[in-house]
This record gives sequence, C-alpha cells and structure tokens, in this order.
Amino acid sequence: MLLAIDIGNTNIVFGVFSGKKIVKQWRVSTPKTTFQSLPAIKGIDQILIASVVPSLDRSLAKLLVKKYGVKPHFVTASNIPGIRIRMRKKNEVGADRVVDALAAYKLYGGPVIVVDFGTATTFDVINAKGDYLGGAIAPGLLLARDALHAQTAKLPRIELKAPRSVIGNNTVEAIRSGLVLGYVAMVEGLVRRIKSEYRTRNTEHGTRNTGVKVIATGGLAPLICKQTGIVDIIDDKLTLKGLMLIGKSRYDI
Repeated sequence: MLLAIDIGNTNIVFGVFSGKKIVKQWRVSTPKTTFQSLPAIKGIDQILIASVVPSLDRSLAKLLVKKYGVKPHFVTASNIPGIRIRMRKKNEVGADRVVDALAAYKLYGGPVIVVDFGTATTFDVINAKGDYLGGAIAPGLLLARDALHAQTAKLPRIELKAPRSVIGNNTVEAIRSGLVLGYVAMVEGLVRRIKSEYRTRNTEHGTRNTGVKVIATGGLAPLICKQTGIVDIIDDKLTLKGLMLIGKSRYDI
C-alpha cells in the first residue's frame, strides 16, 4: 500500500491507497502537529510526500522510517515524472502545485487550469501536451479573513459561509459578501484571463484551439464553486491522487 502525504502551511493531509483506491484518509493541523500520533498501518511499502514546509521534512522522514520501515520520497518540481515544468527556476514552484497539475492532466486531460483553495489560492496551467506553464498566486480566503480581522480595530473574525445578499445589511454579512463573492469574482476573472491568453498563444503558434477545463481543489472549493459556473470539476483529493499516480509510475519503473 502507498501512503501519500500533502504537507501544507495550514493542514497536513494523509491518504492510504490500495491500488488506485483510497482506503484511509485523515488530516492534522500543521502548526500543532508533532507527528507522534501516526496510526499503525500494516502493508505500507511506499511513501510519497508533497511538502511546502521544509522545516518539517527531516523530522517527519525519520519518524516514517521508524514507524513503517519505509524511506519516504519527497516530490518536487525538479524530480516529478510525467509532466514537463516549463519554468526557469523549478525550485521556486511548490510541490503541491506540480502534483496537482500532474493529477489534473492525467485524470482529466489537458489543457486544464487547476485552482487550489489552500493557504494561498493558486492557479496552475497545463497545456494539451502536459507542459506545466505556470500560473498565478493570491492570498487564500482564510488568510484574507484573518488579516482583515487582525489589521482592523472593529471588524470581527467571521465564520466563512455564503452571504445572503451581495449588499450586506450588517458588518458580518458585508464581510462575507466581500470575501466569498469577492473571491468568486477573482476566480472568474483570472480564469477568463488565463483562458484568453492561452487561446491567443495557441493561435499564434498555429495550435488547434481546444476547450480549457477548470478543476478546483482544496477545502474551501465547494464554498466558492457553488457561487459560480466557471469550474468544471471539484476534486478534493487531487493532491493525494497525484502522489498515488507518481508512486505507481515509480513502482512500474
């Protein structure tokens, strides 16, 4: 069995795969984790990790070897198989972004845009040939909410949910409108701009124009995607699936 681990700035998500089927999944808070509560799971023979928190990598690797007897493989933009990274400085691209890109391309085809609603909201673009072209990065929804509260004297830290109206009739509803519907507008606007630029590039290079799919992932994807029709598919396990696909390709080799 394969253990896939997605180490993000807010949460760490674990997934155990038997073949292509995920049989166990759990998450812990990144700032609070000590990794001491890893469950006893028999049959783990591969461990793949996508990490954007380098300070945790060494301690986790040691614990995983001790717990499961398997040395983990850390996926990066420099060593990921099955997708070409068309970036000058690959070491600057987050592992989660390229793993999401691989999963989206392998599972849903290209060209495709991946929108990941994590600590940051990222937009990643993969062309029809499986080339990772880059994308855009914006502050995540929770980050924006917390900054709004921390940097103002009177605005409360609200629960994130859809507003009843665009025009909020109280402070909480006004913040919900600005955050949730504001992020909807950002997603719609950036996706349209990315599609337009992608089509222009294809036309200039004489490539046949094909539809660009939009895949959303991350814990807040359902909240945002319910307010827009621009997203084609929500896949909340996209990163774990990408790690599984990488594990299978490495195993086959």
